[in-house]
Amino acid sequence: MNPVYLDIHIHTSDNPDALNQNYAVDTILNKIEDVSQNADCLISFTDHNTINKKVYCDILSKGVDKIHLLLGVELHIKNFAEAPAYHCHILFKNEITEECIDNINEILDKLYPQKVVDKMDPGIPSLDRIVKAFDAYEFILLPHGGQGHATFDTSIPRGKKFDTVMEKSVYYNQFEGYTARSQNGLEETLEYFQRLGIRDFISLVTCTDNYKPEIYPNSKNRDAPPFVPTWMFAEPSFDGLRLSLSEESRFLYQEEKPEVWSEYIKTVELHNDKIDVDVNLSSGLNVVIGGSSSGKTLFVDSLFRKLSHNQGSFDNSEYNSYNVSALNVYNPSGVSPHYISQNYIMKVVNNESSDKLENIDIIKSIFPDDPSFKEKIVRLLNNFQKDVTDLIEEVSKIEQLEKELRAVPHFGKLILLTKIPQNIYRLFEPTKEISEKIDYNDSKMQSNIELLDSIKNTITENPFFNEQILINFENIAEEIKRLNTISNMHSEILVLVTSAIKEFKLETEGKNAQEQVKKEQIDSLVGKIEEYVKMKILFKKKLEKISTYSFKADSREIISMGHKLYIENKFTLSKDIILNTFNEYLNNKIQKYESIIPEMLFKSNFKQRPKVDTYEKFIEKVCNALKNENKNRYKIVTKDGKDYDNLSPGWKTSIILDLVLGYEDDFAPIIIDQPEDNLATSYINDGLVKAIKETKKRKQIILVSHNATIPMIADAQTIVYCVNKNSKIKIKSAPMEGEIDGKKVVDLIARITDGGKPSIKKRVKKYDLKRFN
Repeated sequence: MNPVYLDIHIHTSDNPDALNQNYAVDTILNKIEDVSQNADCLISFTDHNTINKKVYCDILSKGVDKIHLLLGVELHIKNFAEAPAYHCHILFKNEITEECIDNINEILDKLYPQKVVDKMDPGIPSLDRIVKAFDAYEFILLPHGGQGHATFDTSIPRGKKFDTVMEKSVYYNQFEGYTARSQNGLEETLEYFQRLGIRDFISLVTCTDNYKPEIYPNSKNRDAPPFVPTWMFAEPSFDGLRLSLSEESRFLYQEEKPEVWSEYIKTVELHNDKIDVDVNLSSGLNVVIGGSSSGKTLFVDSLFRKLSHNQGSFDNSEYNSYNVSALNVYNPSGVSPHYISQNYIMKVVNNESSDKLENIDIIKSIFPDDPSFKEKIVRLLNNFQKDVTDLIEEVSKIEQLEKELRAVPHFGKLILLTKIPQNIYRLFEPTKEISEKIDYNDSKMQSNIELLDSIKNTITENPFFNEQILINFENIAEEIKRLNTISNMHSEILVLVTSAIKEFKLETEGKNAQEQVKKEQIDSLVGKIEEYVKMKILFKKKLEKISTYSFKADSREIISMGHKLYIENKFTLSKDIILNTFNEYLNNKIQKYESIIPEMLFKSNFKQRPKVDTYEKFIEKVCNALKNENKNRYKIVTKDGKDYDNLSPGWKTSIILDLVLGYEDDFAPIIIDQPEDNLATSYINDGLVKAIKETKKRKQIILVSHNATIPMIADAQTIVYCVNKNSKIKIKSAPMEGEIDGKKVVDLIARITDGGKPSIKKRVKKYDLKRFN
């Protein structure tokens, strides 16, 4: 919504008893255009106690598009006989015509026979008399609050004791705000309001109090404070001003024209036999209202689908019978909105579906993106996968060893009958365990060098890096290369030793050949038995280790809307979980974890459906299944220290709305369908309204509601009205200060969301609000 320049205090004549018929209309219009920086303007020419008809008619005849006139007068009003009168602007809603001006001037002539009056004149009319005189008109009253003269507070005698209830009643029932040239010098007026306990509806409208067009916006009083314009965010109309006076956030006080953002969804149209949609949306808050089955959800759901840019987005729409895919939407930015559908939040907070807190995309985006946390989880899961892999590889080795042991002759047949010469070269053959420890092949070396370089590059980029430790990296790299050289040398020596062993064997093969074979088989048998026992022990240890696997990690914390957010990762296994996972891929089920032996996990016991025919595939399926036990929980600690998981559904909803509305990482519009369902009234009136008001300053909100608090207290810029009449849905829009089909929008809000004005009046009566506290 574009800012509107306000000035409702311009005089056309020094002497209201002899109005200036040659007022420089062209000059004032040019000056206003300059000061307003070519914005739309809402202007009133308010002479003392009378209206200069010719000036209004002359300006109307110019047909200046950006000049919008309000018919107004600056009145003198008497409060107490012993105190001076105060100045008060009265602004009329009526269409400006010569007849209308003549009728108002006729009333003013009776109230003020002489237009120039002395402020102490007892004949000056009271507020009550003025209100009665203009009873047939719709008007706004704005007293002086800081013009430096004739202010409302000076109309009350010093030390006067008055009935604060009556004074409050007068203020709240008659005045919409007050006027001044700037925000300065208002202390006494504000102090007066505070004495009465008045804190609401005291919006300021700054005015020039100009008398001479050529010096506009200056006042005739050279000592007057500099003029600071009021910029209004509403329609340039009587209703726009009245609405803005009830909502301070619609006014800005500054010399420069405020900048407004224009990247928002602007228009939505659809016309066919079943539905008519003709909607103009605005920046800020757009509230969708209407009765049951009037098309509220149809409107927001179809709007989101149209802008989602997803192929087939309308495939599962409930409203395809209305041909909603033909919706014509003007969205200059092309940005897809965020959408919280009706009851979606409640499904999340009540765990009624698979939807979780993190399934709300905008919520998931708020939680911290913590690379180190993710890397830690990956590292821990990789360690787990390695242990499972080691376990099954041990099973594979045990199976192979059993096959080899079965191929060895019976031990009784291996008894040596003669002494066999010892193969002296076997003394130089290292054990398998030692060979494994020495092994540092080129592949391992290269991998470690690359890892070392990665660590070095990472820390040297840090501005706090200590260069003195670079020598340590060089030393480690040299040691890696040295160990690789030793490993290669060991491999070469092992080849020579193995060759020598074979040559010795060939030389002695002809002598006692049978005994030689027995000797070789005995040595092989002993080695295999040792390896078999070792694998069995390792299997048992690994089996116990993975059954107790458990780790927990938390991401870093962030604060959003006062709430603390972080991600908690938990991975906890149990014997039952592992046993059930193994059994998923085995033909013969294992009954107890404690009874698991390697033979139960042999490849011959693998299922064919799903097909598992290798140890590698078994490892893959088991690891993938067990990794599902790795759970991320999105945790919230509320601003008052409560765990989100322990809150009621209503308060969970309030936290989610806080976070959705407080999201600042993009400017995409937010569409929410009936967020107030199951919310505490206290949160709607305070937390939700506050969040909406703050959010609408920076992004467009489109919100379906059946609660009057949201459009009225959160101050909607636009109302989208839905009605189902004669089986045809009609959806139209207007600013809150506007009309739809000849009915005031605020009246529609009252009827649809608040039970109608009679209901509101009855509640006011029952709440006993005459004290306005």
